[in-house]
Amino acid sequence: MHRNSRLSALNSWLVAGAPGTEGFSEINAEIGRRLKAASLPADFFGIYKTLMHPELPGRFDYWTEAAGPRTSRLTPRQLKEGKQWIGTPGQVCSSTGRVLLYTFGNNPDFDIRPDMTALRERGYVQSLCLPLHSRYTPDLNVAVAMTKAEGGFSDDQIEAFRSLQAPIARVTEGFVLHESTIAVLSTYVGRDAGARVLTGNIRRGDTENIPSIVLFIDLEGFTQFSNTMPPEDTISFLNRFFSVLDEGVCRNGGEILKFIGDGAMAIFPTPDDRAAQVAAVDGALATLEETRRSMANQTDGQSVLNFRAALNVGDVHYGNIGSVNRMDFTVVGPTVNLTARLLELGASLGKRIVCSEEVIRLIDGVSENLGKHSFKGFEEPVRVFAIEDY
Repeated sequence: MHRNSRLSALNSWLVAGAPGTEGFSEINAEIGRRLKAASLPADFFGIYKTLMHPELPGRFDYWTEAAGPRTSRLTPRQLKEGKQWIGTPGQVCSSTGRVLLYTFGNNPDFDIRPDMTALRERGYVQSLCLPLHSRYTPDLNVAVAMTKAEGGFSDDQIEAFRSLQAPIARVTEGFVLHESTIAVLSTYVGRDAGARVLTGNIRRGDTENIPSIVLFIDLEGFTQFSNTMPPEDTISFLNRFFSVLDEGVCRNGGEILKFIGDGAMAIFPTPDDRAAQVAAVDGALATLEETRRSMANQTDGQSVLNFRAALNVGDVHYGNIGSVNRMDFTVVGPTVNLTARLLELGASLGKRIVCSEEVIRLIDGVSENLGKHSFKGFEEPVRVFAIEDY
């Protein structure tokens, strides 16, 4: 099969949506392999993309025959001012929207860059950057092909690459839309809720019972803190606290469902099985300990606030709740209500972590029996414990 037929096959494969591949890294690698098979000397092929992601909006998938597929990510700051992106041929192509052909050693603006010098030393002769237009991102995505062939790309080869520009852009655009949707939903409604929305579970009133450890947590003295600190410092502190908390919750098998002012509500789903419940409680307590240590070890001069927490175990009603125009995936039910009341009680008694009697039965640590307490909305008094060695 000669080059044009292979090129035509590559074009058809892209137009069909790159079937037979899983994930964009593999799509990018397969494009690179098929370019080589079509006798286009792409010793390196990569695609820069901008996603709607709060922490890692920049993604670069690239492929070489020797190393295979690779992926690197860029933070918002790196995209705006980082040397990894600003001033590169790819960034110039993205910002101008024009095809850029760079011959290593013939452009002083690029040649002074250490990364370009390193590529030249590895034998690369020329780099071709193609802007990939997208309806869904303000910044252009960019395809990059580099060759080690003597003399670089021929005019015919450049035209062949350009004939693939639009289909590559469409495949990339589909991925950007999909990944951005996942990132936005996961960030703003949670991983599980986001997955449910994407699979069509969006009917109001659809709920299910989930046995869970429920965690409520907030910051002690936050009102006075926020009243005396500049707003930007308050937001910075909250972001740090919530980031540390979320990392621990996710690492230990839970999910934060809601941020509530200076606090949060999380669940650690568990089967109605004692061993699983013990593991879930251990995960919740490990999260609290990790959060405590991380916040206490701050070295950036920020203030340190202690937190309060409450734990309970039982079924929660999890699902799509709200109005016709505004819905939310959340949990409700007596288990949730009691956990909120426990947090209030712990604050009034000056206890850092309190829990129900059902939770204390799952813990081997030291606890203090705080006696029975009556809570609004509950007919019977509830025995409450303080957990002392976490």
